[in-house]
Amino acid sequence: MNRLTLMLLFCTAIQAAFGQRILKDTLPPSLELELHLIDLPFMTDAAKTETIRRQDGSAVFPGRFNGKGYGAFYRNPGMTQATDMAHNLHGSLYYAHNALWKRLKKPRTTAGYVLNRLLANATALGTDYLAIKLPYGYAFQHEEFHRAVMTARHVYSYDAVWDFGKGLDIAVTRVKDADLVYLKKRFPADQVRLAAAGVEGEYAYFRRMQQDNFFRKSGYPFVGLSLLGTFHAINYVKLPLSGRFNRITDSILAQDKNDILARDFTGYDFSAWVYDLFTPEEPYETRGSWPDGVGIRRPVSASQLSPGMKHFLKETGRMQYLNLVSPFMIGINRIQLRPGVLFNFALRSVPTSFGYYAGGDFFLDLYNRQFLVSLGVNRNDALTLPALEMRAYGLQKRASKRFHTDVHLAAWLQPKDQLFFSRQSVLGMGLSVQPYYALTRRFGLMGSLSYKTRGWMFENPYLDQKFTGNLGFRWKVW
Repeated sequence: MNRLTLMLLFCTAIQAAFGQRILKDTLPPSLELELHLIDLPFMTDAAKTETIRRQDGSAVFPGRFNGKGYGAFYRNPGMTQATDMAHNLHGSLYYAHNALWKRLKKPRTTAGYVLNRLLANATALGTDYLAIKLPYGYAFQHEEFHRAVMTARHVYSYDAVWDFGKGLDIAVTRVKDADLVYLKKRFPADQVRLAAAGVEGEYAYFRRMQQDNFFRKSGYPFVGLSLLGTFHAINYVKLPLSGRFNRITDSILAQDKNDILARDFTGYDFSAWVYDLFTPEEPYETRGSWPDGVGIRRPVSASQLSPGMKHFLKETGRMQYLNLVSPFMIGINRIQLRPGVLFNFALRSVPTSFGYYAGGDFFLDLYNRQFLVSLGVNRNDALTLPALEMRAYGLQKRASKRFHTDVHLAAWLQPKDQLFFSRQSVLGMGLSVQPYYALTRRFGLMGSLSYKTRGWMFENPYLDQKFTGNLGFRWKVW
């Protein structure tokens, strides 16, 4: 909390020095909820995975598919849906804090505005802590990104967030050893991405909130969770390098010795991530047996990591500090370069299936034309390759104010077969068209038609070439 307070006071000093360039959040507050109700083909993959569970099968021998699996859609969200729900839950709480402090401390002056934002961010951190461990909260999103990677390959899993009362120590359980053996053998890049996907989910949450605060002027007070969540992600990536990590792994191995399905799918994420990154051809069962128990040993201890693995994990951990470099981190959501020209940025580094991505998101509002441009590099053992994304928001014909479209274009070079030691690169691209039709002033339908070639894309569970389609709604509550 002291760190948060210092950062917000630093923001106050910046605002005093550059008051004409840093735009204040628009108050009274606003709230927009959105949810993709249909997400294809992910919903079908989730239904097939549920069918496998009902038949006590596995991804290796899936059995016959029936439509009953669609009934469990609420506990099998895709990556976009998980981000939607976390955004809606926490965003509703942020709106309540904005409304509360607008009433209690009206921002009539610059000093009053800064105090208003400081109080809103401080109290929002308290409700964020309470909501984190709820279904559809921030920690839920972390776990659901893990699960989405498995679901895309028809590997069943269970998010223990539904077991209320477990606190912040939430696991993904009910994963069979046979399915992990299958995943590593058939899809080694997915096995690597599986371990890293939780942190990817946390960064997807922050990016969604940043987009709202810049493009929609939502003014969400999420500075506290941004700072604490990012520091958590940094420390989580670096944890296997700490002197106590072997003891932590031993404590995991001392539990659930005779109950395979009660175990977490991996233990701590990033020792497994870097281990599988370096050993794509090693069979999963080579990990050995669970000490004094049954089944395969899943957690990877520090003593199992080679010097090369530790070196790259250290490099990846250092790169996570980039995620702190953004004016959003101190509550600055929109910077005016000149009248009509607004800007912001957020640097980003994300562990991936082949190594890591490092780059930046650049938010632009040019005379009410809105763009998000992402420039970065994809890094593996020997290659540093370019990546570019551009999103254009709210494209519309003047004849129809009810209808508009967002367009997303992406192009990249990534290592061949998503392998860490690959010396060859492969060109990839993605294209998405996201139409919106307003049924009323506050409510409308939104959709998405997307195509991607093989490769890793942020907040997309598929590494294969894939067509996807989504349909949902957006509701401007206030």
